[in-house]
Amino acid sequence: MIFQAQNTTEETRQQIPMELTVLMLLLILIHFSTLLMNQPPAYWLDPQYATPKASFGFLLSGGPWFFIGIALFYLIVIWGLLRKLPARLGLLLAAVLSLPHTVGLFETIYCGWQPVHAAHSAMACSVYSQGSIITFYILFSLILLGSRLPVWLRTWGRRLISPLAVGLVLFMGYGLFRVALPPSSDWRPLAPKHHPGPRTNTMIAYDTQRQRAVMFGGIQEWNGNTWVYDNSTWEWDGQDWIEINTPISPTGRVMHAMAYDEKRGTIVMYGGKNNSGDLADLWEYDGSNWRRLCPVCNPAARFGHKMFYDPELEMVVMYGGQTGGVGYTEAWTWDGFAWNYLTIDTSSPGMFNAPLIHIPEQHRSISFMPGDYGGTWVWENKAWSKLDLSLQPSLRNEAVLVYGPLQDISVLFGGTVDYDIFFNDTWVLQEDAWSPLTIARAPRPRARAAAFYDPIRQSVIVYGGEANGQIFADMWEFKFSGETNP
Repeated sequence: MIFQAQNTTEETRQQIPMELTVLMLLLILIHFSTLLMNQPPAYWLDPQYATPKASFGFLLSGGPWFFIGIALFYLIVIWGLLRKLPARLGLLLAAVLSLPHTVGLFETIYCGWQPVHAAHSAMACSVYSQGSIITFYILFSLILLGSRLPVWLRTWGRRLISPLAVGLVLFMGYGLFRVALPPSSDWRPLAPKHHPGPRTNTMIAYDTQRQRAVMFGGIQEWNGNTWVYDNSTWEWDGQDWIEINTPISPTGRVMHAMAYDEKRGTIVMYGGKNNSGDLADLWEYDGSNWRRLCPVCNPAARFGHKMFYDPELEMVVMYGGQTGGVGYTEAWTWDGFAWNYLTIDTSSPGMFNAPLIHIPEQHRSISFMPGDYGGTWVWENKAWSKLDLSLQPSLRNEAVLVYGPLQDISVLFGGTVDYDIFFNDTWVLQEDAWSPLTIARAPRPRARAAAFYDPIRQSVIVYGGEANGQIFADMWEFKFSGETNP
């Protein structure tokens, strides 16, 4: 048994209760284990991906095994001090240590133990973080009360806490095992040498001629007063990210739209929003510089819209978006010189905060929409139609949807409901039928991530996103092996 009844010798009376010593060690163990478990999976590939903002997080920069070694040494030292110090000094040390470690646990356990269980809602995240602190201080107080508690409570407490403590240690060990030796999965973390950092609501378009994915915009963080909008340009070459320092750059923004114009060999970007409001500016990027286009002939300002290149029309097509809470049900084409309104033959859904992909081989576009229009929609022959499917993903905003031409499938990942519940499920759409995939490991639940198909790696790439107030800087690829279980 971990907890033994206190004897009445003078030596024992001069020490803090054994129960309190073990409780403090468990607090430290859970804090350090959770801190390590909740690091991005890329951290185990490269320590530069550590998120060291939490208490004791600065130790992570040495790598996971260095951190584990320091943590074990720290536990041994604390054990020795708490068992050797007189009662008053031991109690003072326990009280002082409890503060940084409960704060650290509050920060790191916020949404659960990621390798074992991740909370999908803001309420569940709060239960994890607040519940951990409340539980600790209840136990701390009960131990201090000691002999003043009823005999039956002390007896049953000792009987229950011992196996629970052992179980908790085993649970932490299992979580660390899962992050150190994760199961094989079609989702794999990437750890390039360079990366754009935390990013949500950024946009990526793939330049097929130069074989580069171009990222622009998004939000990096909340600085306490406002969102920090990014206006840097990054390119992904299949192995690493490279920041492109352009002489001129658009203003930072979110919820803009980007597409690669294959006929003209440029990335086209339109609209979005930032602290200035909804935007209606049009830009193109040629691989070295940004240039503003057509300052007076744009459609109305909007955000949340989508764009793609249609090889049949040889034009960039823009659809949907919103401004002032009103969703647009219109399409426009850009021919390199002017915008032209595109007439659609049927009534159109108001699409915003939803993914839209174009499949040239099938001569159609596909969207998975939330809200009143919720479901799978197909746009072909200048007409929208909603697929009547018995099985499809639950309705959601801000998911990613990417078409893999090699596999001839579309992959949907993540999304949110009311920015309170976040998903990390994976679905594939093939021949107008959805199938959920049972995958051993996937990125954390999130929305507003950026995604694209990388023909060099022949995989779907997902970068960043956000959930429950946290902005991610991780990067994942999905390689459809054909062996996952739908």
